[in-house]
Amino acid sequence: MIYGLYEKIKNLRVHSGMSQVQLAERLGITKSAVNAWESGTNSPSLSYIIRLAQVFGVSTDYLLGVNERLTVDITNLDELQKQAVTLMIKLFERDNEAIADKNKAP
Repeated sequence: MIYGLYEKIKNLRVHSGMSQVQLAERLGITKSAVNAWESGTNSPSLSYIIRLAQVFGVSTDYLLGVNERLTVDITNLDELQKQAVTLMIKLFERDNEAIADKNKAP
């Protein structure tokens, strides 16, 4: 079992508003296979890890724990939407830096 993968699959599925049945249908597998992945009793094959990344719009590196930063694919957005997402990311990063600086203060 790939450490943390089962939690990521479940969290991404729930966040996407999908049931186990709906995810299984999108992947062409059974609900019990999705349940086994989410409970940590079985791991998806590499081909399903790739498909999961595509379904959820995340990188395979994120799913596998190589890169814990969640990335979002914005290639299907128009230019105005891309600019809005980029601005939000910059604002979140600035807020995170301010919080970190505040926590460092004596």
